[in-house]
Amino acid sequence: MKYAVVAACVASCVSGAGMAFAEDAGAFWQPMREKYNVMSDQACEGDGSAFRELMVGAIEADNPVAQNDLAWVFATERCVFHTDDMEAIVELQRDAADAGYPVAQSNIGVKYMKGIGVEQNADLAIAYFEAAMRSGYGEAAAELGTYFADGIRVERDIARANSLLEEAYSLGADDDMIATLIKALEKAAPTPQYTSSDRWEYYDGEAGYDLMQSGALLARVFLGRDQETGGYYYGMYRVSDDPMIHFMGVSVKHANGQDTELDMNGCGGQNCLIDYGDSAQVRIPISGRNQAAMLEAFKSGDTVKFRYQTEASYAENEFKTMTLGLKGSRKAIEAVQRYAPAPAVTTNTTRTTQPVSPPSSNVSDNGAQPEPNYTGGPSYYQENTKDGDQFCQAVETAEYPQHFYSEIAPRSQQSWLESPNGTLKPADLDYLGSATTVWKWGAPVRRSGKPWVLYKNGAAKRLNYTARDGVFDVYEDFSGSWQRDGGRGVVLRMKSKWKHSTSGYDYIECTGGTLTTRKDSGWRDGANATWQTCGMMWACSEWSDKYPEKRTTTELHGLVEWAPGDIASKELEWSQPRQD
Repeated sequence: MKYAVVAACVASCVSGAGMAFAEDAGAFWQPMREKYNVMSDQACEGDGSAFRELMVGAIEADNPVAQNDLAWVFATERCVFHTDDMEAIVELQRDAADAGYPVAQSNIGVKYMKGIGVEQNADLAIAYFEAAMRSGYGEAAAELGTYFADGIRVERDIARANSLLEEAYSLGADDDMIATLIKALEKAAPTPQYTSSDRWEYYDGEAGYDLMQSGALLARVFLGRDQETGGYYYGMYRVSDDPMIHFMGVSVKHANGQDTELDMNGCGGQNCLIDYGDSAQVRIPISGRNQAAMLEAFKSGDTVKFRYQTEASYAENEFKTMTLGLKGSRKAIEAVQRYAPAPAVTTNTTRTTQPVSPPSSNVSDNGAQPEPNYTGGPSYYQENTKDGDQFCQAVETAEYPQHFYSEIAPRSQQSWLESPNGTLKPADLDYLGSATTVWKWGAPVRRSGKPWVLYKNGAAKRLNYTARDGVFDVYEDFSGSWQRDGGRGVVLRMKSKWKHSTSGYDYIECTGGTLTTRKDSGWRDGANATWQTCGMMWACSEWSDKYPEKRTTTELHGLVEWAPGDIASKELEWSQPRQD
């Protein structure tokens, strides 16, 4: 039978066709899958030598991968060797499936479910799909789940379809097939108000997990979708007589031991933090460019860790953490994606055997986050004034505070105490709490400085820069918070936004934060002018995960921009990483 079909196919050779694609069929089968996919692609395009070699593998060697790929060549209309002999196609696929090849098991499952070339048999189809799933083939789970969601040829079973959706995700099924299953579930199941899975629950557009103790709520982690805009958000609610006062960051730990640091989207310090007296909540919007990665991080991890400060931890010069479970989060978050309103999106339609990478957690195989690409944009913080405001309205004081002598190195103290002409004067730190300020380090920002943004509400960022094609782009590379400390001046702590492959995360901690004022002069508005400026000296330490030994430096910063009021992150415009 098969040899007769081959002869007919060879005789009907015509030109031109596209490519076949290989999904991951498991570690055992994948090398052969890749070999025979190339061969079947060439055969599909009319390469007689490749077709004969594929025939040898399928017919003479009884290789199940070659048999399945030969069946694909025969069944695909665009292929040169296409045939209408469905009996031969089914025979090849069934031989490959019975030999244990999961792709063929899924393919023959479709034949039995639909009755194509065989007598329709849903029970046998399900058995083949389940065999493929046991071998790790996620597409079989997505295919079978769609049948149960549609209720065609099998009795509709929404619970089983949802379970198969979980299975398809866990086995890394093709994105388009998962999308088909989700669409079938949306069509079949009414919008639920409530659903639960393990510890996580979905209710009215938000998924979450409550940490309870003796019947009392201690904390809640949540991920939801705005029912007007369709935008996603995540966050934490914590109940304590020592509530959060500054939010520092959040990371997800995955089952493989890797960590994903999540984008805080400008919500460091007190941004996005709501104080309820004996409790506090931080709610962080998820930007569109990070949506897929962040949602997948929440669904694929086993714990999420929030870092923050309370009044008590600040007094002890420490951070606090709250670790909450993500077990069962996938089903609840899928309910958020499926049932809450969403903006219209354009999806790609590709052949189901073409691999589409699952949403990335933005972490490479070694746990390091890739360096960003950058977009251009205005960076007006580099200007010397904003709307005519003069620099630095800090109030001068009679002498330097005590922390200046305990935190700042003697050599650095000397340079300030004996400043030329006595132009440097100590200033009151209250100024820092009255305005958002941007400080440059040492040399001019455009050449080598890395400005620090100290927000009025306690958030802090360090900005870095890149120059390409004559365009100067600035982006955020560290984030954290700053606080006043009566004994140490200003205390600032920041963590890098990216995890480096060689060193892990980088950390900066600075104390001292002594403020001075001086008169500066230059050319402004077409004439020579004089204005008041601020300077700040810090004692800083830097270290990383891999190199925990602290390297100490003394940092001198000058004010780059001052503006009244509480300026939000988006109002200080700089370039941000672009996620393509």
